[in-house]
Amino acid sequence: MEKSRYSVWFLGTVLLAIAALAGFNAWAEHFILSHPNGGSVQTLSGFERAVKPAWLEAVQPEIVFVGSSRVRDAFDPVLVDPALHVRSFNYGASSMSPYEARRLVQDALAHSSVKTILVSLDAFTGNGGAGEALPSFDETRLSVTPAGDPTPRRGLWLFTTRTLSGGALGMNTLGTTALARLKPGESAADRPDIFGAYSHMTEAVMRRDLAYRRARSMIMGPRARGELAAMLAAACRANAKLIVYFPPDQTAIVRQYRQTDAAGLDAFKQDVRTEVARHNARCPGQVALFDFMQPNALTSETLVKGSSPDYVDLVHVRPPAGLWLLRQMGVTGN
Repeated sequence: MEKSRYSVWFLGTVLLAIAALAGFNAWAEHFILSHPNGGSVQTLSGFERAVKPAWLEAVQPEIVFVGSSRVRDAFDPVLVDPALHVRSFNYGASSMSPYEARRLVQDALAHSSVKTILVSLDAFTGNGGAGEALPSFDETRLSVTPAGDPTPRRGLWLFTTRTLSGGALGMNTLGTTALARLKPGESAADRPDIFGAYSHMTEAVMRRDLAYRRARSMIMGPRARGELAAMLAAACRANAKLIVYFPPDQTAIVRQYRQTDAAGLDAFKQDVRTEVARHNARCPGQVALFDFMQPNALTSETLVKGSSPDYVDLVHVRPPAGLWLLRQMGVTGN
């Protein structure tokens, strides 16, 4: 009898914990997605890989941004949406692999609401091939399989991700806490201490970043090139417009790339141009290519009173600079 009572108590405790987890996650997701500054949570670094497929499904955006933390910092829907009169979604995540980038583009292409997808090409550096992703990346949450077929039982996986996953708990806690810290009338732009995408690079940050990235190069291996080709192929007959671009890394760090491996950087750019030209020669879904990894008004800017107007560090630009990038690429929205 004692054992039976313990079993009932234990089972009840577990079920209560599960219900509390599901209830918090459901409330927090609604709070974040309906909050006036909720889109800015998409710029935060945390457990974004776990929840962003579900958030994409909820938002049903017209413009999607895909890439590494460079993308995550650069495009804040709270700025983009009113400027372009669209719904946008930031699908950026830290240290995105070539395979992840290709799969997230496939996911975005599978949504009929999506009209434009922008991809930062730094996600295709290195040599990550098929299946290589960070542990928190789960393909069962995406709309389609790698072959482009509908993902089996996706509704179930999205439900469990939204309500029961630790990743959702982590990101929802991070997001609700960040939004709760905003005072009335404040936006993410007013609180760079909370939303780091709005912070400004200083001389000290620049020196530290140069030292940290001193051995970095910008090259694309054959497996990464294969993922780029697969991404382009997925867009061959898609309704959405695909735009790819070399990110606006600051001139000082681009000089470092050239010191480390100039031939690799040049080959990376040429290989991308070749793949895009090959795609456009045979596919009705034309891909646009832009190169911001060269001297321009953004990458050549200097510090003003010891602070950068547009950079968080040498490779991450602030959301206002993201709007400048969109204008340069001719993305005008509705």
